[in-house]
Amino acid sequence: MAGALPARAEPSAADRQTARTLLIEGRKKRDAGDVAGAREDFQAAHALVRAPTTGLDLARADEALGRLIEARETAYEVVHLPLGKDEPPAFTQARAAAAAMVEQLEARIPSLVLRVEGAALDQIEARVDGQPIPRAALPYPRKLNPGRHEVAVKAPGFQTERREVALKEAERAPVEVRITLVPGVSTEPEVDAGGGPPPGDAPPEPRAPVPLWAWAAGGVGLAALAGSAAFAIDHAAARDQVGKDCPGSVCDRRTHDFESMEALRARWNRSLGLSVTLGAVGLAGVGVAVGGILLRPRTGTERTALVPLVTPTAQGVLWQGAF
Repeated sequence: MAGALPARAEPSAADRQTARTLLIEGRKKRDAGDVAGAREDFQAAHALVRAPTTGLDLARADEALGRLIEARETAYEVVHLPLGKDEPPAFTQARAAAAAMVEQLEARIPSLVLRVEGAALDQIEARVDGQPIPRAALPYPRKLNPGRHEVAVKAPGFQTERREVALKEAERAPVEVRITLVPGVSTEPEVDAGGGPPPGDAPPEPRAPVPLWAWAAGGVGLAALAGSAAFAIDHAAARDQVGKDCPGSVCDRRTHDFESMEALRARWNRSLGLSVTLGAVGLAGVGVAVGGILLRPRTGTERTALVPLVTPTAQGVLWQGAF
């Protein structure tokens, strides 16, 4: 059943030319087997000119895709499009084909009827494929496309019941689905008054406080990096002194005796070794601290943590918590 079509302005020459091109391209895609792509072209063409030919091609594409309800609706629209002045024969032929299509599709569209027990009708909320069924229409057969459909039924104080049903094309009798609601807590997710999901701008859950070991690791890491920088400076000074007093790695015995040369060599090696070692320790400490800050769990979720591991035989970090 359909109401009167809304008044629509006469399409422009650009609209007609664009629709003609879309119709040709859509037919090429359909003949090549791309019915879904053809349907998009037919839909765009029909939106531009709303002609019997574009509507018929759109209805046939929907029929080929198993969208029998949509195909019948469009074919019905074609039949009832206002007659144009000096309408071309192609439009007349399209109207006749659409009228025959409406009749044959009507016999092919299956229907589903729900029988819900356990709760009063004014409490029941039923959906098919996510679309709500008005309570007043719940006891009556509902037309659906052939294929698989999901039915969900709930009521206050009852568990949500779900069923999956397969409808076959041209089934004469409605497929009956019986559902008995059982008292319990509904498993249906909460939705707002408009039926949509919870608002997306809800504030995020707060994170747990930064663990003390993360602060300690960060402090040790920063101190180690500072020590590494100091020894690097000392190493550079020792290297400059060697270059100045011992050109070519040969020291003047008049200014340096054996003990002073050994002390300078030891200073060179010690500063270099400590600078590298403390630098590595510092980077590891800072890395562990950053991991502890960024990866700390949110409040109310599973508690997991990145914990430093120090044993006589190994050093590193490990995950700790419940998953």
